[in-house]
Amino acid sequence: MKIVLLLVACVVLVTAGALTFIYSGVYDVSAMRPDNPVVAWALHKTFTQSVAFHSRGIQAPSDLEKPDNVQSGAHFFRDNCAVCHGAPGLQLSNISRGLRPSPPDLLGAERHNDPVEVFWIVKNGVNMTGMPSFGKTQSDEQIWAIAAFLHKSRGITAQGFQTLIGIEPANTGGK
Repeated sequence: MKIVLLLVACVVLVTAGALTFIYSGVYDVSAMRPDNPVVAWALHKTFTQSVAFHSRGIQAPSDLEKPDNVQSGAHFFRDNCAVCHGAPGLQLSNISRGLRPSPPDLLGAERHNDPVEVFWIVKNGVNMTGMPSFGKTQSDEQIWAIAAFLHKSRGITAQGFQTLIGIEPANTGGK
């Protein structure tokens, strides 16, 4: 009986402490500074585990990375994603610099960009990050094209990105 009372007391104290913290307003939720490292870790871990859990059972199309898909995804990325995530050869936008957490560089060479997880994220969005859901405005086919582009194009150069989206790369030879 004493153990049960001790457990109930602990639950009551933790709950009271959590509610006091929440209602105090002392935690800084502004986008001017990054989250506390512990909070950032907890949120990121929650995000990665949630995406892994909710994307289970989704199958990528067998022809995912065919050139038409990758090019379609590149165009969509340029028009809808680069404003936040940046792209090779483009400066980060004011919008991107003001977001917290900072949007990841999705085209970095070290990125994993699992197509199934990318599909789920793009389709469903991510609460409280600025990442919108495109599931209501884009077809699954278009969302798979974005996943194809992000998987296939990791580490793409500025010239490669410009070529893929149909822009004549700038002459960088100085001639």
